[in-house]
Amino acid sequence: MPSDEAAGCGTSLAYGVAGAVIIGFPSFLVGFIGPIILTPHANQGPLLGIFITGPIGAVIGFIAGALYAQRRRPKR
Repeated sequence: MPSDEAAGCGTSLAYGVAGAVIIGFPSFLVGFIGPIILTPHANQGPLLGIFITGPIGAVIGFIAGALYAQRRRPKR
């Protein structure tokens, strides 16, 4: 039977992954599609989404989701 701390860790992880997907995927799309629309002749534009905005959005989303889960946990 897992302890309360272990269950809290799993919840934080789940919220962190959900936050990474919710924030990371749209930031990837903006970084990938935005340069294609703004400068269609630049062949390296989509690299912004692949290497910068996507990973940064995923990390920020993971941290935000984990912090949300920690604040949402009831106090004893």
